[in-house]
Amino acid sequence: MQLEFSKYQSELFHRFAELGRHAARNAARHDAEGTFDRETWMLLAEAGLWRIPVPKSLGGLGGTWSDCAAAMEGVATTAEDLGFLVTMLGHIGSLRIILEEGTPEQKERWLEPVMRGDVGVTAMTEKTGGSDLARMQVAAHSEETGWRLNGEKVHITNAPIASLGMIAGRIPSLGEKRDITLFFLDLDQDGIALGETEDNLGIRTSPTANIRFTNARIDPINIIGAPGDGLRILYRIISFERALYGIMASGLIENMLGKSMERVESRKAFNRPLADYQYVQGRITDMKIASVVCRLMTYAGLEQLGKETEDASITCSVGKFLAGEKLLEAAEHMVQLHGHLGFMNNDLSRQLRDAVGMRIAGGTSDIQKINIFNQMRRQVSVARQAQFHQEAAE
Repeated sequence: MQLEFSKYQSELFHRFAELGRHAARNAARHDAEGTFDRETWMLLAEAGLWRIPVPKSLGGLGGTWSDCAAAMEGVATTAEDLGFLVTMLGHIGSLRIILEEGTPEQKERWLEPVMRGDVGVTAMTEKTGGSDLARMQVAAHSEETGWRLNGEKVHITNAPIASLGMIAGRIPSLGEKRDITLFFLDLDQDGIALGETEDNLGIRTSPTANIRFTNARIDPINIIGAPGDGLRILYRIISFERALYGIMASGLIENMLGKSMERVESRKAFNRPLADYQYVQGRITDMKIASVVCRLMTYAGLEQLGKETEDASITCSVGKFLAGEKLLEAAEHMVQLHGHLGFMNNDLSRQLRDAVGMRIAGGTSDIQKINIFNQMRRQVSVARQAQFHQEAAE
């Protein structure tokens, strides 16, 4: 498990932490307007954030996904804007899927736009459910030279601001249980329409909307991987994104911790600093513990995904669960420690509103528990089968 940054990762962390401060200065305005901070976004792109894990031969910087995570962690510690981080997460899904699953032709068409900051989506959720991928209804029906895509994705992160991205759907002609397929599309093509931008409680700086497909053209270049191989790819992408929630939460909590420490050292009650009281110390230490645990869960998940260990999916789901729960607890502590000032409509309460959304985005906390249990059950089943075959061989 990664405990310390390499020299290169430390440089990335500090470089992008400085740009994260730019997002913090704009966060309140974009939250009030429900808009996206494209100015900061382009600064990150120009600084090479999306080129970090891409080989130099493809126009990237030749780093690793852990290097990219270090840069994202830098942004998270200073941005004070969970919505901006969620937009980054949705975009990185498009980057990873093209880089790891794309054909040379697909990389030539879409990799450079993604690296230069053309915002991407990873669209899975439908009215039938979010994490229940088997119930997806968006479907592509074949015609002479390709397919036509129909259906609707709902509550899609980045949809109002994106120009491209991955759409999960089906090709029913492949047969049930093996028809889930991933499509990568330019969202300005005919047959694709956006719904109204949603008015959400929090994470308002990461706009969401529905995406409707009406006979949208699908050519062979739009198919990621083999037709019907979508679930395998999706689970890899989903696990990777869940792992990254930990550094998002850790960075935000570290920022909250700094504000809270300043408050309890300077504010007095009964002629003593708030920091002298054990109940205050308990809140502060809980925040620090949460930050450390969430951060370590991210790098543990990335390490296990890289090694393709059997526990990788569990670790990533645990990381996502802890990120959602601990960020909300930390935000509540910060607001409480600031008293009435924390209850006012300001940057403190805004972060509490955002933190509620962390328990929902990317699969709810309850869904993460289901994922963990199902993976445990699968491991038990595999172990039993292995034992049965061993006993039969003896």
